[in-house]
Amino acid sequence: MNRFPEAFDGLPDPVVIVDTDGTIQAANNQTETALGHSPDELEGTAIEDLLFDPDDGTAGKTLNRYVTDPEPRSMSASLDLCARRADGTVIPVTLSLGPFERDDRSFLVITIVDDRAEKAERAALHRRTETLEALHTATQNLLKTTDREVAAEAAITYVEDTLGHSIAGLWLYDESRDALEPIVWTDSADELIGDHPTFDADERSITWEAFASGDPRYVPDTHAEPDRYNLSSPIRSELVLPLGRYGVINIGATEADAFDESALAVARLWAATVTMVFVRIERERQLREHEAEVARERDRLEEFASLVSHDLRNPLNVARGNLALITDRLETEGSGQSELDAVVRSLDRMESLVEDMLTLARQGAAIDELEWVSIESVAEEAWSGVDTADAELAIESDGRLRADRSRLRQALENLFANAVEHVGESVHVTVGQLDDGRGFYVADNGPGIPEDRHDEVFEAGVSTDPEGTGFGLKIVDEVAQAHGWTVSIFATEGGGTRFEFSEVDTADGVAAEQ
Repeated sequence: MNRFPEAFDGLPDPVVIVDTDGTIQAANNQTETALGHSPDELEGTAIEDLLFDPDDGTAGKTLNRYVTDPEPRSMSASLDLCARRADGTVIPVTLSLGPFERDDRSFLVITIVDDRAEKAERAALHRRTETLEALHTATQNLLKTTDREVAAEAAITYVEDTLGHSIAGLWLYDESRDALEPIVWTDSADELIGDHPTFDADERSITWEAFASGDPRYVPDTHAEPDRYNLSSPIRSELVLPLGRYGVINIGATEADAFDESALAVARLWAATVTMVFVRIERERQLREHEAEVARERDRLEEFASLVSHDLRNPLNVARGNLALITDRLETEGSGQSELDAVVRSLDRMESLVEDMLTLARQGAAIDELEWVSIESVAEEAWSGVDTADAELAIESDGRLRADRSRLRQALENLFANAVEHVGESVHVTVGQLDDGRGFYVADNGPGIPEDRHDEVFEAGVSTDPEGTGFGLKIVDEVAQAHGWTVSIFATEGGGTRFEFSEVDTADGVAAEQ
């Protein structure tokens, strides 16, 4: 040892010096601190008694080559081997090798670094990475689930298979009983606990407390917890993870303080994922129920309208036939024409009511396909389908929007007919895009609609004209809603009425977002 520098003992890690025969010539004091071998014990012993390759692989052969031929090289080697401590235990180490010459002899300096902590950290990081990858995969699979009980089973399977917690169960909240009902649990939980209890507010329990508060609860030692449900339970550590208003996941262990921070963090993340899936499942269920109810209402309404139209049209046809006979007879006699005109008007109104009722009943049908259409072209088609007499149509600005062409035309026809009906045959109607390019408008130069009636005119049967059916603007509103648009009423500068359709997918709007 005296042949080597005094700084040898100042090094922080165990260091040994080996000759080309593989004999340890010197060791510093850190070999005793870290490995239990004093320098005197190591001097003169073989290096393979201290350091070895448990797999008899490349690392061991490399160490032997460096020992027998410690030629100066451009850099030191770093090897992963094992060291045998004085008490016989074996620890993983990393070696740094550096050859040097002294008194015409070749030696090898071997620095021994205990890397158990580093390897444990790398292993823990690897496990966390694998767990998060598995969590991502499990989340993707769980998001495909549309049944709450199936989702509950998948959630507990993940807790057991991936998170490694063999004692786990899931309770769902039963609103009718105001209680948490056990739904699914692992085989180990079944063997350990047997019948799983129902939790409610009447009996104290850690599970109900966590559910009611919405905060996850970890109990390192349940035997020190006075509020536990079962005082003789074999569960010593318990983690309760609320799933919003849907229930809880319980994870347990038979030993105290069984969960570290990493396990708690991943379990909480998984509980949040399961909660999100339950929210989605409930919303989809509500949507399906709503769609089914809407479909039933539409079917009932259409059936009613069809029955009404059938029951009304038959007597209408009879009345019109007899009216024609009476008209011919009275024309011959030259009397009664004014009374007949009143009857004709009444029959016309009844027929208009029947047609509008049928149209309104069928407006709620879902729109299957949208296409890009020109506001100008659809407006001109609608204008040609209405008896406008001397009325004028002006297209102030054209644009393209996504719509069901037939339904859009129907809405425009109703607006045009409404303008002619309320203003007269000399009405001037304009159509164009909104200033922001995200919708369109239809305006007229009539007397306008009183502001306090803007909301109610879209209701069925409401009209500002005593002779009107009150269905025209309701049909317009139904068309807008079916497209996801919003229709609003404003007064023009000249006092007329302007209908604005917003939240419309237009070509200009799409271009502005890009």
